[in-house]
Amino acid sequence: MPRLAVIAGLGALGMLTMPMLHPHPSGSTDRITPGAVRVESESHVSITLFDDRSKLQQVVREYDTELAEGSGFTVTPDGVIVTATSVVQSDRDARIYAANRVFAEYFKVSIPADFEKHTISDPDLNIRLQACYPPRTQSSTCNATVTTTVIAYPYLQPPLPQGLKAEILHTGDSPVAPAVLKVAPAGKEGLPTVPLGAALGTTVESIDVMTLTTPPSAKAPPKLDTAHFDPPGSRSFKKEDQPKVDKLVASRDSIGGAVIDDGKSEVVGLLAGGGSFPATVTPVEDIKSALVAAGVSARRGPVDVVYESALASYHNKLYAASIPVLERVLSQRQDHPVAIEYLRIARTKANTGEDAGTKKPSTAPVAKQSTGISPWVWVTGGVVLVAALVAIAVPMLLKRRRGGNGPGGGPPLENAALVTSWPAQTEMFHGGGGSHPSIPPPPPGSDMSPPLGQAQLGQPMPVQVGQMGMQKFCTQCGMRLGHAHRFCGFCGHAADMP
Repeated sequence: MPRLAVIAGLGALGMLTMPMLHPHPSGSTDRITPGAVRVESESHVSITLFDDRSKLQQVVREYDTELAEGSGFTVTPDGVIVTATSVVQSDRDARIYAANRVFAEYFKVSIPADFEKHTISDPDLNIRLQACYPPRTQSSTCNATVTTTVIAYPYLQPPLPQGLKAEILHTGDSPVAPAVLKVAPAGKEGLPTVPLGAALGTTVESIDVMTLTTPPSAKAPPKLDTAHFDPPGSRSFKKEDQPKVDKLVASRDSIGGAVIDDGKSEVVGLLAGGGSFPATVTPVEDIKSALVAAGVSARRGPVDVVYESALASYHNKLYAASIPVLERVLSQRQDHPVAIEYLRIARTKANTGEDAGTKKPSTAPVAKQSTGISPWVWVTGGVVLVAALVAIAVPMLLKRRRGGNGPGGGPPLENAALVTSWPAQTEMFHGGGGSHPSIPPPPPGSDMSPPLGQAQLGQPMPVQVGQMGMQKFCTQCGMRLGHAHRFCGFCGHAADMP
């Protein structure tokens, strides 16, 4: 028992000191990556500079400038895309960029071509420069018109060099709010989509952030960065993961990227932040609200159904079985990049030793498989078994002591050569050849020792006399008794002497 207690204690201590693990399932992002989208916004600015120093002159220029870039994901097969508002409504004002450009070109002064307001040393020109910057007033020296264009690049192979022009359906009140876009997809079956989770629950801990730093292709697939919430579901990252997430947001390419729950392989939010906003995760609940405001709802397409069926076979290493399903995916969407790559791998490994569906039974001795039962079950069972044995043995020992020849069982035997106590019987062997001196021999012809089977309960104590001595039997249970026994050691019945 002490040894079992020590083992149990050590086992419990070992379980407490084991590191807490969380799952990173193999292929947990494969459901999501086909729906990845690169989003880029640019502005076309038409600006007119007014110079009235000697005579009124109008200087017209047109400029194209990149405003923002980021990531996103498709939520309907007909081309509805979700990203962050900051990706399509940049905090960079294209009118300032155009003012710097046109003023530097016309007045031949050095002004950086950026999105910041500057000053110059010439007082008169500086006044005109400040009046060229927005907002427009009655004394403005510039008038600018901005047209913003959003281009989406779905993850396809071969890629679309020019992308797809996107219409802005909805934007949020802040840069971290979701924005909803719409493109016209090529192909009747529509674009691959991502599965949206129901909510960013309190159990979500391990996540992947899916981003695209360039327009995607087979050579530039989506980038996945793992991070962890602390506490789970809080949208706050672990201390060791925070620098990684801050770096992603600072690059701007990752803003709007899907946040994937590793456990369920679903999108539970999007990465947002940058500028005056810290890195954060906009939850899937806000995404669904933005979709409702845009008049659309997330849904999967026929390509997604067949593709996920192919994933089930592929990730179970049933390569030969996955080939026709992957071919069906490509018959619906021939530029599906993940299906193209997995079909290539499946054809290489089909009907080989790596194909789980065609492996031959091994002739080697089969090792005994683990039952999968926890060691604690065996420890608990051992404790219960020992307790049961103790519960049975103690009453037996107490009965034996009450019916035995020890201090609590009656007077000691006299002239006894050998005593056995289990089962509850006593045999006495005397040195003489006849009977015990204190018991007269039975009369000739008398039968004072009927067979044990014929003894009747309640009758006087039967006695058998043999060549080695006298034997007595219990009238209650039939067990043999010693000469000095007053109680049967087996059943405890009083041994009434005749």
